Amino acid sequence: MNLHMNARPNTAATLSIAFLFSFLLYACQPKITQQQSGLAKTKTTQAAGEDSATVPNEELTDWLPDDKERVGVWAPTRWRYNPERTREFRLRHTVLEVSFDWQKQYLYGTATLSMQPYFFPQDSVVLDAKGFDLHEIVLVGKPNRPLGYSYNGEQIRIGLGKTFTRNEVLTLRIRYTAKPNELPAQGSAAITDRRGLYFINPTGEDPHKPRQIWTQGETESSSCWFPTFDAPNVKTTQEIFITVDTAFITLSNGRLVSSKINNNGTRTDHWKQDKPHAPYLFMMAVGKYAVIKDKWRDKEVSYYVEPEYAPYARAIFGRTPEMMEFFSNLLDYPYPWDKYAQVVVRDFVSGAMENTSASVFMEQLQVDNRYLLDDNWDNIIAHELFHHWFGDLVTCESWANLPLNESFATYSEYLWQQYKYGQDAADEFWLNEWEQYQNESYTKREPLIRYYYRNKEDMFDSHSYAKGGLILNMLRHILGDDAFFASLRYYLKKHQYGKAEIHDLRLAFEEVTGMDLNWFYDQWFMHPGHPELAVQHSYENGWLTVEVKQVHDTTYTPAVYRLPMMLDYWINGQKIRQKIEVNQREQTFRFAVSQKPDAILLDGETQLVGVIRHEKSMDEWLYQLKYADKLLARRKALEALQTMQDEEKDDSEAKSVLLAASKEALSDRSWQIRQFAVQVLESMEQLDDELIDRIKNMALNDEHSLVRASAVNTLSGKIKPSFFLNTMKDSSYTVLVNSLYAYANSGGEDAVSYVEQFEHLNNFLVVKTLAEFYSYFKVQNKFEWFVQAMARRNGYELSYMFNYFGSYLSEQPEDVQIAGAQILANYARRHSNHEVRISAYGALVFIDELPGVKALMEDVRKAEKDQRVLDYYRLMFNKNE
Repeated sequence: MNLHMNARPNTAATLSIAFLFSFLLYACQPKITQQQSGLAKTKTTQAAGEDSATVPNEELTDWLPDDKERVGVWAPTRWRYNPERTREFRLRHTVLEVSFDWQKQYLYGTATLSMQPYFFPQDSVVLDAKGFDLHEIVLVGKPNRPLGYSYNGEQIRIGLGKTFTRNEVLTLRIRYTAKPNELPAQGSAAITDRRGLYFINPTGEDPHKPRQIWTQGETESSSCWFPTFDAPNVKTTQEIFITVDTAFITLSNGRLVSSKINNNGTRTDHWKQDKPHAPYLFMMAVGKYAVIKDKWRDKEVSYYVEPEYAPYARAIFGRTPEMMEFFSNLLDYPYPWDKYAQVVVRDFVSGAMENTSASVFMEQLQVDNRYLLDDNWDNIIAHELFHHWFGDLVTCESWANLPLNESFATYSEYLWQQYKYGQDAADEFWLNEWEQYQNESYTKREPLIRYYYRNKEDMFDSHSYAKGGLILNMLRHILGDDAFFASLRYYLKKHQYGKAEIHDLRLAFEEVTGMDLNWFYDQWFMHPGHPELAVQHSYENGWLTVEVKQVHDTTYTPAVYRLPMMLDYWINGQKIRQKIEVNQREQTFRFAVSQKPDAILLDGETQLVGVIRHEKSMDEWLYQLKYADKLLARRKALEALQTMQDEEKDDSEAKSVLLAASKEALSDRSWQIRQFAVQVLESMEQLDDELIDRIKNMALNDEHSLVRASAVNTLSGKIKPSFFLNTMKDSSYTVLVNSLYAYANSGGEDAVSYVEQFEHLNNFLVVKTLAEFYSYFKVQNKFEWFVQAMARRNGYELSYMFNYFGSYLSEQPEDVQIAGAQILANYARRHSNHEVRISAYGALVFIDELPGVKALMEDVRKAEKDQRVLDYYRLMFNKNE
């Protein structure tokens, strides 16, 4: 599963609650100024079209300042122990026959389960089944025999009528009705709802949304639509017979065996998955799709999208066969499943899900070719594909071992970036992942492998994803590529179609390499935190001395890390690399050198999952910026020079050095460094004409759109607005919206008229920009535009739109406010996503002084059944009181 918001693949799973409340409770009128047009500026540093609640990031190796408050408590609470589930039966085969009642949002099903006792004799069986109406349970035989059972709404306990031994196979047939919408609302930040089965626009009343049915099983929600042993350590083969109206297309695991037209205008599709996998990976999708067929070797690859996106499907997903070839060769294990389908669904409860042979993706992947000029969705596509080895083929035995699934899938994104787009792209991904984990580490430090958790959903965090992927990269650097990938190949083949825990991975690496790696797994997987190093160096009498101290808080972090790494230094333009191991609290390394080095870089491969504070002179940072071969080392140098200038605001030397460094970096081979250099120059009030002309040229001609967009931001307010009429013609959405902001910020006349000409575009970055303009300038007669724009958005996008809409309404005539209040209240009552309901309710705060609005808000609260929403409303209500 992929749930990232601000990494590069980026799946927008949910709007963060902290951000949600920041604009719901303290919703400020957006200001369109150079400093505060941040929604556009964020686009120049993230994947285009992806919007997230960003928080300030500490830089790659910055020391946490003494005055930075650490929020919360790092120590993991000692929740109850959560082991692997005991298996009393082997689930051999599952056959499901399902049909649907769209109006009631019911599934009518018959499940036939073949199983045998795992070891000990059994006279009863307990199956997970949430919120069912049970009609019949029989033991299949000659004849079938009805069985007695008890049911508590969560599990069925079935008496078998005799004792079965481990050598006997029994088959149960269960006829039932699944009613997912009647289950108690529940979810988490990663997976916002856990109903298992979802009906989208079931009555067809929303003209902007297709009718669909889809499933989401992770973690244990498959048992919301069929009875099973709903645990990751269970493996079964499967067949599903799906009966739908003939207008709909179906998709499920495995291959389509047959498609039969029935006499009542329906069709039954028979899907068969004859290789075992976990029940949480079962899937169905039903909808009116365009299916674009592709191929990898002799296997079908297909892309299911809404018909209007059929022309773009290959541009979005078309690198999938190349990914399959790359990963198959890298792992020396050809893609193991019968086919690979990728389907886009509406209102998905996470970013994407790796159901075996048929991954599901959120609707944000449906984009046009113009969007793809700024960025692509390769990372999320690679992530779900790689799960078909790590997660589907070999599955974590318990949710405590989730990093065996998610850390590998996250690392596949790095591997793909490195292979397809080069080391700089991989390093940029590394930095994004590090920042995600580091942000989370300010309030939460847990072991990656966590048997003591409050809720299994808590495992889906930046520890399991980002930190885990970074740790795998570090292990690869320690062992080398040959040993690392040979170990992965051994692990996959040894545990194929089975389960594994973290020690299985360790033992596989030890078996291949002959090394004891318990020290690595213990400090990185079994303990929380990360190292923080303070480094100083000096030169005297032909000796370079480097002092390294491990200065992290040892209360919740291993006292002393063992850290193999590279130390680089430059003499006369030549880089010299020394392999060292930091393994003491305080440690000194000495090297005989011919003269004083020009620069020193600890962790020359920029792979350490930790913080390094290294005191260097301006000259040393300048040298590192110019000569370091690693993107992250050059970026760090420019960051350090910027920090020096910020700390010494009256120091003309620091300013001149930063200016010279930024000019140098404008010519860097990496677009990421060029972009960062342009952003550094943005903060400088006065730039000479020659530099302005250079940035103008970059705004018009740099090969990368995000560099052009950053150049536009830097020029905003510094030149005449007419220049931005040229950059508005750029093919990039990101450059376009930044040009609109820059034109307004630079005093351009009638900015709104330029904005209005882009109302036909459906790209969310553009729509959000228009909403901000209309809200800030209180443009009349845009009510219907807002209504239509909101009708076409969903999830976190709607949350943004509600904020602007509420602000817009606050300055409109009373009749418009009343109409807007009813629209927001309808969203707050009816939308399926609980966070969207919260944000719609919050937008009403903008006009709560209007007669009747407070009563309307109270009616919304009274109608709400979801306890999560009620808790938020209670907080908001008390705050506003």
